Amino acid sequence: MRVLQAPNTALPFGLLLSFLLAALAWLGAVPGGLASWGLGLLPLAMFLGMALGNTAPALVRHGQVGFGFARRHVMRTGIALFGFQLGFADLLAVGWQGVLAAVFVVASTLGLAAWLGKRMGLQASSFLLIGAGSAICGGAAIAAADSVLRAPPAATSAALGTAVVFGTLGMFAIPGFQWLFNLQADFTGLWLGLSVHELGHVVAGAALVGGEAPAFALIEKMLRVALLAPAMVWLAWHMVREQRKQPGAQVSHVSMQPPLFLWGFLLAVVLKSTGVLSIPLETALVDLSQLLMATGLAALGVGTRWLDLRAAGGKVWVLGGGLCIHLWAAGFVVVHVIQSGAAAH
Repeated sequence: MRVLQAPNTALPFGLLLSFLLAALAWLGAVPGGLASWGLGLLPLAMFLGMALGNTAPALVRHGQVGFGFARRHVMRTGIALFGFQLGFADLLAVGWQGVLAAVFVVASTLGLAAWLGKRMGLQASSFLLIGAGSAICGGAAIAAADSVLRAPPAATSAALGTAVVFGTLGMFAIPGFQWLFNLQADFTGLWLGLSVHELGHVVAGAALVGGEAPAFALIEKMLRVALLAPAMVWLAWHMVREQRKQPGAQVSHVSMQPPLFLWGFLLAVVLKSTGVLSIPLETALVDLSQLLMATGLAALGVGTRWLDLRAAGGKVWVLGGGLCIHLWAAGFVVVHVIQSGAAAH
């Protein structure tokens, strides 16, 4: 019963510690820092939390209430504000072909994650988190999916690990393919935007290509991010369906209704699209969203144990690798079809 009698300082202590970890991650992920090697703000924040949680368990026990607040409310607020990165005019700049390409890549990757993950014997929460991180936008999508699925911290950490490793691989590999096969910069940019995990991975990879690649890559990536809300609804539906197949399963903790933070995400997209907000305010809101998501992921990392990650086994890496190959192949084929059709006209 001692856990229930948390001291009054538990909330501010755990919350403050989560913010401090996020601030450290922010400093480590500045341009030219660890982010240039694929370890961006969100995964870095979680890994710092994991390091603290595994080396100072007494702090974790004292700040348990605050860490829980950060994992739930702070992170969901950050996800809602993430919508200020998106505007309808920007998303439509690549035409209806680009929109359909993003829908195909996201839907096929999520479907493949569910199909492969189930046959590999992984828990539904695990393969759905890996699928979300691969299909949409790495750490941000995993954070959103975790808020919907309420997965074990070890499953979230493993999913983030696959997003970091395979996203970093794509960040370097696809520009390498561009040089090897003498691909056009706009082709490579679209390919990066459709196939690479984190937004930071896409930006860094496109910078290696240069030319028109950054603009095309960012727009196509934002189209994938725009599918975050419908993807979360699908994840919740799929999780409930999987749980109902188990005798006596409890499904009350997964809601079939879009959670409040997703409505906030959509509202942010609408406000961004209207142009009523000044550019400095939009920039500040986007930065705040990153900081809040990093705070929530740091708190989530604090509750993750190395032994839990080891227990996840190699299957999560096999699934992550398979989805990475699918993203590369599907992205290349889709961009080739788009540009072939444009050339024919």
